Amino acid sequence: MKQLSFEYCTRCRFKAEPESDMLSELAYSEDRYIPDLLKQAQENPESALYKEAAKQMELRLENEAADDEADDTVGPCLTDDEPEFGNVSGLPRQDINEEDIRKALEEYETSGLIDIQKGKVVVTSRAVKKLAADALERILRDLSRKTSGSNPVEKEDFGVDLSLRTRRYEVGDDYSSVDLVGTAINALRRSGELKFEPGDFEVYEEIHQSKLNAAIIIDESGSMRDSGKLEAAMETALALSKLILREPDNTLKVFIFSDEVRQIEPWAIVNEVISGGDTDIRAALAAFRRACSNEYGDKQAYLITDTEPNNEDGRHLPFDKAANGLIEEAARYRQERIGLNIIMLDEVPEQKSLASTIARKNLGRVFFTSPGTLGEVLVEDYLRGRKE
Repeated sequence: MKQLSFEYCTRCRFKAEPESDMLSELAYSEDRYIPDLLKQAQENPESALYKEAAKQMELRLENEAADDEADDTVGPCLTDDEPEFGNVSGLPRQDINEEDIRKALEEYETSGLIDIQKGKVVVTSRAVKKLAADALERILRDLSRKTSGSNPVEKEDFGVDLSLRTRRYEVGDDYSSVDLVGTAINALRRSGELKFEPGDFEVYEEIHQSKLNAAIIIDESGSMRDSGKLEAAMETALALSKLILREPDNTLKVFIFSDEVRQIEPWAIVNEVISGGDTDIRAALAAFRRACSNEYGDKQAYLITDTEPNNEDGRHLPFDKAANGLIEEAARYRQERIGLNIIMLDEVPEQKSLASTIARKNLGRVFFTSPGTLGEVLVEDYLRGRKE
């Protein structure tokens, strides 16, 4: 594969603020109620949230000791087995409480990065924009050091509309571009019958478009919570949305799905994704196809999933039946000239075979990657496609 070098214009060179580990932890956490965050912090003393809460605990214990001294009472004494207050990482986990968690979150709430609504942390759009900028900056930095290994099964240039002008068919033209009426007239003129010969066929000329109508379609079924898949998909979607929407003419739609499909705003990804349920991939693809039916330009869908379809229209189906419906939808994508990019986060043989079949049916592409390289693969592919 030819190595791709990355050269970014000054519009793409932005300086992201330093990444906030704690903000990322909050954004990609499945449960964000205060008691849940307390439990997560207690279970992971290396987390940013635990370290911030431990600092608050230190201050709380010092204040309690000072209050005790003021009341002429004996403050808590340290034994040889107990850490000093300055040793934050060694503080007993069980002493961290909900008050410490709330104190640790105060700065982020004051800065407008989070809201606490009825005991639950909600990440604001401002914070999501920061996360997107940080993620994209990191991915671009990593890509500047190495070439990621994306392996398309088949590739065809999309991003074209059909003009009203036609021309004679040439070897290699896509049959979906055939002008059926013009072809029939040619045959009737030649022989008086609808008996076709190669010279009768007319095809519409293509008008190449630079505007991009993109969709990021994220599987939120239960298995996506394993091995950091859903977190990687969310972070990659944020980075890709930042990149796509830098061009003012581009549009982006985000869909999340399990056994139901929901369209959400790009900045709402971290608050709206809830894992669980079956996997109705056909419905998710159909939702974008319908949403962009009246739009013009390059239409591209990025489907991120880790499993095979097992649901259709709210009914649990065996793999074979669900797969047939998905293949039919891929054929509709080809008819409507929508590029389908399938990103698989698992490599079960049955899934690989289905994904490859769909890609060929659609003349699209399929990528097999891991959560750790997902962002690099998609951003690299997007940049290559825009450059071409």
